Amino acid sequence: MNDYDAIFTLVFNELHKAEMKHAGWPEDLIHAAAIIGEESGELTQACLDDTYDKRCPDRIRREAAQVAAMGIRFLINMEDIT
Repeated sequence: MNDYDAIFTLVFNELHKAEMKHAGWPEDLIHAAAIIGEESGELTQACLDDTYDKRCPDRIRREAAQVAAMGIRFLINMEDIT
């Protein structure tokens, strides 16, 4: 998947799903950044599973898109965080 349009569509779809499921966003930088860390950990776990257990490129792609989506959400909300 090297097509930028497909990648950005995947990321923005994940962003939209997250905003619908979790409308609120933390009001401090630490908790907001922790969400990105949590998603990053899930990406790492997916990569480990792929390496040592079974091939799961779709899961890795989805987790990477979620990391990117939460990074975008962080940046969107950063100015409102005290």
